Amino acid sequence: MCLSRHVRRDAVRQARRFVADVVAGHPYDSYEIALLASELTTNAIRAAEAMHPSWPEDIRPIGVELTLTDRYAHLAVSDPGTEPLPAQQHGGLLAERGRGLAIVDQHAAARWVTYTDHGKTVHALITAPGIILTAAELAEIREAS
Repeated sequence: MCLSRHVRRDAVRQARRFVADVVAGHPYDSYEIALLASELTTNAIRAAEAMHPSWPEDIRPIGVELTLTDRYAHLAVSDPGTEPLPAQQHGGLLAERGRGLAIVDQHAAARWVTYTDHGKTVHALITAPGIILTAAELAEIREAS
C-alpha cells in the first residue's frame, strides 16, 4: 500500500495513521511501525524543505509505502533529497535532535537507503513476532528494492 503526501507537518500524522491502518489485523505492533513511519517521514519532510521551502500544492514529493508479508513488514519512505543520510548523531537516544535514525535502528531488523536521480528512499524492515531473517533473505529483500 502506498501514500503520497504534501510537504506539511500533518504528513507525519497521516503517515502514522496510514501504516497503523494497514497493519491492523496483522501480527505486527502498529505502534512500533507507526513510530518508524513518523521518524522517517519527519526526515523526508526536512529533506524536501531543504530543497524547496514551499512546495506547490499540486506536488506530493513524499511517499510512504508499506508491504506486509508473513515474515516482515517493509516500510519505505521516499523524498526528493539526494544528499546521503547524516552519520550517526552523537548523544544517541538522549540527544535533543537527530534521534530518528537511532530509533529506527533500534526497532528495525534492517535499514538501508536507495538513491535515484529524483531522490532517495529509506527502507526499514520490521520482522513479524518470532521471526529472524537470514542474511540471504535480507540481501534478497534489499536487492528487490
